[in-house]
Amino acid sequence: MEILIVGVILVALMVFVSTKIKKSAAQAFEPEALETEDFKITKPKGFINPINEDLAVAFVAYTKELGENDAKNFRQAQANLRIITDSDFEAVCENAKTSADKILSEKWFENPRVYLLESEKIEKDISIISSWKIVENIQKGKIYELQISVIEAYREDYAARTNEMIDSFIVK
Repeated sequence: MEILIVGVILVALMVFVSTKIKKSAAQAFEPEALETEDFKITKPKGFINPINEDLAVAFVAYTKELGENDAKNFRQAQANLRIITDSDFEAVCENAKTSADKILSEKWFENPRVYLLESEKIEKDISIISSWKIVENIQKGKIYELQISVIEAYREDYAARTNEMIDSFIVK
């Protein structure tokens, strides 16, 4: 009888802990406004912002969903923000352009200098559409390069969320 009571208590505890873990995991994919001393950005619903230990990347977010068939090794969408201090604005913009197989659109803005680029690149026979927002902060001597990449087959599904992230990204 005592073993049965201990077993019931153990099962109840496991159910409680499992429910808490599921709630926490679901919250990780909810929209979230993130702010650092350098920038602000909104992570849209469906993206997770994991603990980032890669010092070369200031912000990372990606979907849990992977592509299908040949794209099964690619995330449906992912975002990376790099802060660059060892290059100039024009060179960073040119690197973004030359990394693409095809330029879909580009826009330049002044005060502050901002470059918006939409490009396509074929990786392992998979079409990847990238939206870039590159911003120069002259006072801090930094260039901020946000790249959001989406498997072309899912482009429409992520269009609003990609635009939300691009629009919300502000350099301080």
